[in-house]
Amino acid sequence: RSCHGCGAAQAVIDASCSPCFTRTTAMATSVFTRFVEPGRVCMCDWGVNAGKPVIIVDMITAKRVIVEGLGNDIPRQQMPVRWLSLTSVRAAVCRGQKQKTLRKAIKDQDVIKKFSESNEAKAVKIREFKANMTDFDRFKLMLARKALYKVSHGKK
Repeated sequence: RSCHGCGAAQAVIDASCSPCFTRTTAMATSVFTRFVEPGRVCMCDWGVNAGKPVIIVDMITAKRVIVEGLGNDIPRQQMPVRWLSLTSVRAAVCRGQKQKTLRKAIKDQDVIKKFSESNEAKAVKIREFKANMTDFDRFKLMLARKALYKVSHGKK
């Protein structure tokens, strides 16, 4: 019997057939690390809650989930997955947790603190800061960038 990947005569795909072994081990290890799962913290990208963090409580279908606000006033509601951007932060909760149990798990696992230290939360803070800048603040920022450029490139 020949191997499907390389045509070598062998009965089982194993480490002796390096092209097949590499392909099967690559398929066994996933490239993705952020999944739509209960406890995953997400950022709303669309709708009235855009820019606010939510946590996935349950999955309705492959395209819709039930979310609840993470430290904000967003009530439990269903939302399309395409409105969300998944973050790297996750709480260890089961599917369909009650609100009291979910909030206790969030508090015990310091999920809000972990999220506030993540790159996604930092980007939101920077975006909000830039949106609230005055004209004079933008002018001072321009001067600071020019000075930094001169220092880094050794110009006078």
